Amino acid sequence: MHSELSPLTEEYLAKVVAEGIFPSKQAALEAAVAALREKTEHSIPVPAEHLAAVEEGIRSADAGRTREISDADWQRLRDSVRERAISQRDKR
Repeated sequence: MHSELSPLTEEYLAKVVAEGIFPSKQAALEAAVAALREKTEHSIPVPAEHLAAVEEGIRSADAGRTREISDADWQRLRDSVRERAISQRDKR
């Protein structure tokens, strides 16, 4: 696979190789991809329906449709989030 890199990226890669941080451009790119993979593979994706629910909640609050959240409400929310996170983790 061949990819075009911006001149700024090429310059940075040449710099880190020249400074001995990486032995080659290939090694620097592989380290960058590994870092990106590590950062993104551990994140939990938010389903579109959850984002839509949050946006609807914001619209409701902006329209003045709010109420105080009880301790029981907070506990139900915590439990729901925990269950969904475990479910998403187990799907991997």
